[in-house]
Amino acid sequence: MRMNRYSSAVLIGIVLCTSGSDPSFAAGNGAANANVASTVTPEEAAIQAAAYKARLAARAAADEGFFLGRRGDFPAARKKFSQAIELDPKFAPAYRLRADACLKMFDWAGAIVDLDTLIRLDPNYAEIFNERGFARRQLGDLHGAWDDFDRCITLGTDLPLAYGNRAEVELMLGDDSAAAADLAQAQSLAATMPESPPASSTPSARKNQTHHKTPRTGTSNNAKGTTR
Repeated sequence: MRMNRYSSAVLIGIVLCTSGSDPSFAAGNGAANANVASTVTPEEAAIQAAAYKARLAARAAADEGFFLGRRGDFPAARKKFSQAIELDPKFAPAYRLRADACLKMFDWAGAIVDLDTLIRLDPNYAEIFNERGFARRQLGDLHGAWDDFDRCITLGTDLPLAYGNRAEVELMLGDDSAAAADLAQAQSLAATMPESPPASSTPSARKNQTHHKTPRTGTSNNAKGTTR
């Protein structure tokens, strides 16, 4: 079955962060403004209107980038996401989408920059720690990757992929017993999911796959590092 190039988590984020259709929502004030509309000064109204206009323009640019990414044109998609961020630096979905485009292009450092921003905006966003851990692992930062996968798990997401990713890093660091425990937990959690994903060990940064996969059990002969 052909998979979308962007993950369901990204799509959910877009829906949650862009579903508002009124100026007060786009300005970040939500329904609260309805109760104080009569007290808004002309200057405040102008600021809200400008914020609303910027949010709409950012959403439009991100939409264009999303469909460019669906067609596999990740460089063009990234430019559109950058445009969205320039228009509205507070538009979090654009950072998430640009990070995903960077991962698709194997630009691990670029992805980490945007993932860092998302973590500053929401330090409890578990999936972002999982994605940053993957990028760090690709750059050879095994301890940093372990910390991110561990943080994802600590946040209580019960994400099989995070256990599988942490197991891989533990194998690379030579901690076989910890890796075995994490792998068992990953497989146990995956077995309880309504639709178990196909088997693999990499997160949503893969080029043509968005479903997270169950980790392999192999070890790395070239692993370096110390046991955590």
